Amino acid sequence: MRLGPLLGFEPSFDTVVTVAREMEAVGAGSVMLAEAGRSAVTQAAAVIAATESIEVGTYVVNAFARSPWLTGLTARDLDEMSGGRFVMGVGTGNPHFNSWYMGIDSSKPLAAMRDFVQIVRQVTAARAGERVSYDGSVHHVAKWRASFPPKRDSVPVYLSASGPNMMRLAAEVSDGIGVGIMASVKFMRDTVRPNAFAVAESVGRDPSELAFPMGALVSVNDNSEAARRAAKAAVCGLFHPVPHPYYDSQMRQQGFVEAADMLAELMPQGKTTEAMELLPEEIVDTMTISGTPSECAKRIKDYEGVADQIVMMRVAQKDEPSGVHAYEPIFELISETQSN
Repeated sequence: MRLGPLLGFEPSFDTVVTVAREMEAVGAGSVMLAEAGRSAVTQAAAVIAATESIEVGTYVVNAFARSPWLTGLTARDLDEMSGGRFVMGVGTGNPHFNSWYMGIDSSKPLAAMRDFVQIVRQVTAARAGERVSYDGSVHHVAKWRASFPPKRDSVPVYLSASGPNMMRLAAEVSDGIGVGIMASVKFMRDTVRPNAFAVAESVGRDPSELAFPMGALVSVNDNSEAARRAAKAAVCGLFHPVPHPYYDSQMRQQGFVEAADMLAELMPQGKTTEAMELLPEEIVDTMTISGTPSECAKRIKDYEGVADQIVMMRVAQKDEPSGVHAYEPIFELISETQSN
């Protein structure tokens, strides 16, 4: 199981690149870049240039902000730049942000993502002179030919999925189901994997070829209670200023309907302290990786066999140092898990 950070929230490019280099040095398996305050592909290019062997990927680029053809070209370029160690993670993005920031209607994502992923996979795999044509209900490509050979046979394309319909689509058309940052072992083992296997088999795919990367909120502190409290604040933050539809869905799918209702009511009002007090401890126990370094290492071990990769979204701690130094607990955690 590969471990590595989700970067993209740092105050400077220098921090992103330095953290990535340090992650490679301590034995992390990947560095994934979020599309939040920065462009995921720009960060990926910078990290690729600064590293030598670690896998680099996007987790995830917003498909509604890009054409699938251009996304395929981007994946080809980054894979060539990296010497064949790039992974393209794509997703629909937060529909609220799509509307607020870009004026994009992303209310019907399934048909769009079916076309998008298939075009990206065809473009990344096209040989020199090979023609790519695709006529979908949303996206189209006609008469494009690759100008030169790709670095390798194909670039892995992961589709971010939270709800059951998107997970089924990911199992049908993508190389991996990119699960969001709140998934319990039980959810991965009893829901995500068996459903994905069934879908893959139904369309004639080999289920063993599917990857199961998983995002996770990782809150590490020598003070276990402080780590848990920081994790609670992070979970609550997913519902402010409005509930993030994907994480709201994940919480409900895993049986925490009352908690989701509570957060959806309190967080848009800014009542974070009240929401944190009401958030069930079981959510921290099962849907985050939180506690002391040894407690977090034990939690990570629980995911062996149900996740192929944990993409670690670092949870900020009270009075932590700034910049690269804020990642020191994650460096230590990864180093410890690699040595055990």
